[in-house]
Amino acid sequence: MVIFLVNEKLKIFGITALAFLLLVSIVSASQESNALVDKGIILVADHQYNEAIFNFNKAISLDPQDARAYFWKGLSSIMEDRWNEANVTLGDALLLDPNNSDYNAAKSDALVGLGRYDEAANYADKAVILDPNNKFGWLSKGVVAEVKGDKTEAILDYNKALSIDPNYAAAKNSLYKLEHP
Repeated sequence: MVIFLVNEKLKIFGITALAFLLLVSIVSASQESNALVDKGIILVADHQYNEAIFNFNKAISLDPQDARAYFWKGLSSIMEDRWNEANVTLGDALLLDPNNSDYNAAKSDALVGLGRYDEAANYADKAVILDPNNKFGWLSKGVVAEVKGDKTEAILDYNKALSIDPNYAAAKNSLYKLEHP
């Protein structure tokens, strides 16, 4: 980028120096936020949920518009049975990206953990409407159907998830437990 000194004021192609520095700091914060989210995802894969949440919180403090950080923090909170925190955090992700199928499915799971099954059903339904090939959405629909006592619907939903990914362990396990009580 070419920087010109014009009339003793720093200008960058019509952008004032202050605006340029602000833009650089925003880009830098966003890059650092992405790096923290990526590190948190690795920690999630290693089942280090509290450490992951710490990274996601730092990412959110750097970039409050990073829906991905809220989503992964919400998933980590679910894994720690922190249902209220998951519900709020996933709500924040959905405020930023309401048409994300994964975010809707995860919100459904958080609501199941809180015993709010009708609300959970709405989010699970939205997840598969937004993306009919989202195995996570179909698993969420199956979980909701199961906790509401609709075994037939749960089996259909788990099978739909397995038709998308025949190796999807969560759907296989849920289906097996349902069919072999």
